[in-house]
Amino acid sequence: MNAVKDRPPRLTRQHVRDREWVTEHIQELVEKYPNQWIAVHKGEVRAHSATLGPVYDKAKELGLAQPYINFIERDIYVY
Repeated sequence: MNAVKDRPPRLTRQHVRDREWVTEHIQELVEKYPNQWIAVHKGEVRAHSATLGPVYDKAKELGLAQPYINFIERDIYVY
């Protein structure tokens, strides 16, 4: 097994910036996309849905290599 080959890909700077953008805008995202999955690219929500599959599919369709995908939780859940 090759350790270098098995490593996950490095996150792009854009992915990290988008993660930070979500953190900074979480309140407005909770209001607009409660309990939904979102895909963010360049500080813009590019897809959203109550389930992950459509969000992933839309991001792929748009050609987004590393969109930041996150669940915007409105309520507290116990898993």
